[in-house]
Amino acid sequence: MEIRLKHLTKIFPGNPKKNISDTRAVDDFTLTIPTGKLFALLGPSGCGKSTTLYMIAGLLEPTSGEIWFGDEDVTSLAPEKRGIGLVFQNYALYPHMTVYKNVAFPLLGLRLEEKVKDSKGTEILGVDGKPIIRRRKLNKDEIDKLVHETAKIVQIEDFLWRRPSQLSGGQQQRVAIARALVKHPKVLLLDEPLSNLDARLRLQTREEIRRIQQDTGITTIFVTHDQEEAMSISDQIVVMKLGIEQQLGVPQDVYNMPSNLFVANFLGTPPLNLYEGVIKGNKVYIGEEMVRDITEKQIADQPVTVGIRPEGIVIDPVGPLSLEVERIMTMGRDIMLVANNPQEKRPEKFVIDAFEKVQVGKIKVSVKPHKCFAFSKEGNEEKLV
Repeated sequence: MEIRLKHLTKIFPGNPKKNISDTRAVDDFTLTIPTGKLFALLGPSGCGKSTTLYMIAGLLEPTSGEIWFGDEDVTSLAPEKRGIGLVFQNYALYPHMTVYKNVAFPLLGLRLEEKVKDSKGTEILGVDGKPIIRRRKLNKDEIDKLVHETAKIVQIEDFLWRRPSQLSGGQQQRVAIARALVKHPKVLLLDEPLSNLDARLRLQTREEIRRIQQDTGITTIFVTHDQEEAMSISDQIVVMKLGIEQQLGVPQDVYNMPSNLFVANFLGTPPLNLYEGVIKGNKVYIGEEMVRDITEKQIADQPVTVGIRPEGIVIDPVGPLSLEVERIMTMGRDIMLVANNPQEKRPEKFVIDAFEKVQVGKIKVSVKPHKCFAFSKEGNEEKLV
């Protein structure tokens, strides 16, 4: 199911009596989410990603704009008529019910639409010439089949007769996903589904979400503030800030080719190392040190913000950039350096291969050109190179 958002805007009214102004949570947001993809809405708290998800779900009404599921305008459609499955951050499982009953619950009020047929199996037509449709509840055997099929997809078959309190956080999350999937929704919506899990379980569960999405082929929208989560499992991401799209694309492309300083600084762990610099003679300088040559295009001389990815340096005795290493932290296959540049004198973090030989003190490094960016000082701080 393709999802299209057209000029979607959501304004929460303020209170003039308390001097509280209106909040524009989502601002003229236009986006197309392809059929069968796992799509992440990514950004810091307050960027509008959950508000966008709730408008897609029908839980919030847009101030203006349209929401389309395929060829159907669902902007004014009730949530239960949109064919969605929604998983909240807190799972929202019924503690007094077994896992089986939690998963089966959405099916109890579900009405199955069937074409009426005669004893020979021929469709009976109405006066308008169209097949007569009847709606009926699912029977016990049909519910049981759907519950077991869905439990198999999310791998909770062995837990069906337990209660939520007897499950780990990751198992509870899978139950919540199963409950959302059991109705065979057109769209699966996940609102920060991993934020309550510990680090190891978060890693395992996000891999499970990716597997489930690929197995089912359901168009899935995943809201998160964790850029590592978004980049690791998504087909595409959109980075948001103050309700406005900052960049849309394949995760690795957004990381390697950020459109502006906000996107570059938001993506990456450790974050981007930032310095005051200048472009002069089509070269990028930090202080008096030339850290990269610009070969792609001609750029006017100007002050810039220089950003270097943590993995963007190589130890080089004759390299152009000076650093003073304060601490060395071994991280298994990598080494993290806490170091400062004489120009800034502010500790930054760099990651180098574990086989590199380095000591505390002054060192010289080369900068990988594709890991070094220069951003404008004006407007949206767009990436110049």
